[in-house]
Amino acid sequence: MKPLNIILWADLQCPFCYTAETCLNRAIETLGVSDKVRIDLKAREIHRPEDGNGDQPMIQIFQDKEGFTPEGAKAHIADINAMLHDEAKIACADFGKVHESNDHDALRLCKLARDLGCEKELREALHTAYFCQGKKLADVQTLKDAGKEAGIKEELIDRLLAEGWYENEVLNDEAEFHALKLDSVPYLIMDQEVFPDHLDTEGYIEALKRHLQD
Repeated sequence: MKPLNIILWADLQCPFCYTAETCLNRAIETLGVSDKVRIDLKAREIHRPEDGNGDQPMIQIFQDKEGFTPEGAKAHIADINAMLHDEAKIACADFGKVHESNDHDALRLCKLARDLGCEKELREALHTAYFCQGKKLADVQTLKDAGKEAGIKEELIDRLLAEGWYENEVLNDEAEFHALKLDSVPYLIMDQEVFPDHLDTEGYIEALKRHLQD
């Protein structure tokens, strides 16, 4: 029996992507079907150069770049935090204090972790650093600390950064995203069914049951 193929375009700094990824993984674990599912995590960078490189916390960017009032920004952050706490189950998250930066190298590092068999561990370490600790994913030390936590040797990370490992693969993920004329993440394809927004754990459980029974 062929595994159920799932493709998920996501960015490491997107709270909706993190929620989708976490709820999907929890659904797979709940059903005990990890051996029947194959997940292909594709890179989609959402960081805009005009937002700086982690110079301001997200609550300030919402006001300066997105036109939110201070009260509106706080309310929007509260809604996102509620999603992260209730659905993704990451109690330490405070999206108002995150510092969004260029995460291109972090996405390349995820490809290395995939090939080393520790992609899940690395992504969790990067998500914790970003959503809970306010660290910038553009910082080399953040990448090295997350890599160490996932079991990746520092010398491999140094080579990845210096030699451009996985550069083409990340760019190809982006090109495929645009070729399909997609416009937002998370974007998930389960077999042939499209999920252009995140679901909660129960939603993914139902979708997995439906597809695994086909």
